[in-house]
Amino acid sequence: MRQDILRFCDSCAVCQQSKTPVGRPRGLLSSLPVPERPWQIISMDFISDLPKSGGYTCIWVVVDLFSKLAHFIPCSTIPAAPTLALLFTKHIYRLHGAPEVIISDRAPQFVSRFWKHFHECLGTKLNVSSAFHPQTDGQSERVNGLLEQYLRCFCLDQPTAWVKWLPVAEFAYNNAVHTSSQHTPFELTYGFHPRGGVAPSTNVVSSDPVYRSSEMAALHDVARRLLLEAKATQKTQADRHRQAGEELEEGDLVWLSSKHIKQAGGKFAPRYLGPFPIVKKISSVAFRLRLPSSLKVHPVFHRSLLKLDTSSRRGAIAEGITATSPPSGEEAFVRGDSVMIEPHGSVTDRRGRKTPRESDTLEERERKRLRDIFAAPSDEESFEGLTERMEEGLG
Repeated sequence: MRQDILRFCDSCAVCQQSKTPVGRPRGLLSSLPVPERPWQIISMDFISDLPKSGGYTCIWVVVDLFSKLAHFIPCSTIPAAPTLALLFTKHIYRLHGAPEVIISDRAPQFVSRFWKHFHECLGTKLNVSSAFHPQTDGQSERVNGLLEQYLRCFCLDQPTAWVKWLPVAEFAYNNAVHTSSQHTPFELTYGFHPRGGVAPSTNVVSSDPVYRSSEMAALHDVARRLLLEAKATQKTQADRHRQAGEELEEGDLVWLSSKHIKQAGGKFAPRYLGPFPIVKKISSVAFRLRLPSSLKVHPVFHRSLLKLDTSSRRGAIAEGITATSPPSGEEAFVRGDSVMIEPHGSVTDRRGRKTPRESDTLEERERKRLRDIFAAPSDEESFEGLTERMEEGLG
């Protein structure tokens, strides 16, 4: 009965819209694929609202997902798509060529038609994050934090001088050993450590052209294996704080979290909107919904923002509870989370387990014998007959 009541209450549409589920967020970690070579898959993001320094207030961060090599490009402001295409050609394309995949958030520059057409001509696929889920571009977000930390340490007394330290910050980052690949970005990209001052440059692979290509390929194989191991470790650690949740398929109705959507009502606004149907399952944790035109957000959402609708099954749940209700003439008792139906007269132990009559204890059999002896006499039975039965039973 307890489980039936919980299922019936969980199917309430008002409760699903107003209550936030407790526990770990739904949706296990789905890591990005590991590239096979440098500058095959890159990510990019902006650091904006910086103190004005030499006419610049923004930094464009571009990171290679294989070697972890990064370029920090100062900008006067967050550039529009045409200006961004020129910067891409000047700082990225001329050095590394066109990547196969670019991962970014949903900034207006990255979803504009000009930017899409520009990379369509280069044969580059654009992968933008789902709505309200910046973890998709976690590589750029992590590098942003490291860069801000570096500039904060060196520009603490002169915050408007950060642009002078930006080239040094880029060299220091690219010449440091990365924890995932166990190599520096310079090693995996060029095969050697550039000379950073007093210390001379060191070659990681042979300078002989005959052996250089094979040694670089072997170095990349080792780095890729280490990156795969690091991603497996990250997934194991992350999934400890998450849960898979219910399996969602195309056609299911789901509630959408309103945590990132502005609406009237303030704190008394509904916690979930909908329900909305799933029109496409992009991956195990990304789903495209059919939203009304009044909701001006991107229709692809992460699994953690969705909750399966059960209000449509409320009638079926009620019918199931009615069908399993105890029949007349029988009594029900609760054992744990389930309901057991037992006819009158059956024997159960203290834990609710049925005890067969043939296995009754000696004490129980003696108690039943005495009940039969001292049973109340019927109208047809005389007092003398009762006395005779007592004498026979006690004899």
